[in-house]
Amino acid sequence: MSDGSSESRRQRVIVTRAAERAAGLSRLLRDAGHEVVEVPVTTTTEPGDGGVAFDRALRRLHEYDWLVVTSPEGARRVVESAERVGADLRRVKRAAVGTSTAATLGGADLVPDVQTGSSLGSLFPDGDGRVLLAVAESAGTGFEEAARGKGWVVDRVHSYRTVPVVPLDVDARLVSECDAITFTAASSVEAWVAAFGTVTPGRVVAMGPQTADALRRAGIDSFVVASEQSLAGIVRALS
Repeated sequence: MSDGSSESRRQRVIVTRAAERAAGLSRLLRDAGHEVVEVPVTTTTEPGDGGVAFDRALRRLHEYDWLVVTSPEGARRVVESAERVGADLRRVKRAAVGTSTAATLGGADLVPDVQTGSSLGSLFPDGDGRVLLAVAESAGTGFEEAARGKGWVVDRVHSYRTVPVVPLDVDARLVSECDAITFTAASSVEAWVAAFGTVTPGRVVAMGPQTADALRRAGIDSFVVASEQSLAGIVRALS
């Protein structure tokens, strides 16, 4: 006999992450008993200069006091670039926005409880040294403004860029047949709205306050925010 309570918790969940990054969240959702529908609305690619400035900055990592990374994708690219150019990430202090970012980076000395760049900037100590900030091209300036106000010289370098993609074979009927949708970045919200408007399944889950702000700007007001800015936090928010 089947467990009715288990079946009642099973949901059909849309994952909007880029196809190359969806596997982790999709696996966790399936492990939790959910059905996954992957609808990637963005993809990540090299920054406009092909990553030349990014690699150059990592080669000079020893000149910095802090390395600051604001997303898991940025952390992944930092680790890859460091291996490529022979940089030792242990030579500097590391700060990260989000526990997933910190884990991907191999650990961090500073992670804010409220996982935004501005919150990290508020928590960041006063100083007069140099900070290497690795971010997406579209990232906000909250951290660097706060850090510069505290005396730091901040060098911003773009580690990647996020571009929208048009999902194929997806229509309003498929969306209506799903129970929930997950957004892990503001760029995913913006790309979804560009493709589908504000039509969503009944339950919307956002990873972090910046994603939540993007939902509000889009006019999607009914959603929950994962208490922890991580893939596991997204899954727990659906329970």
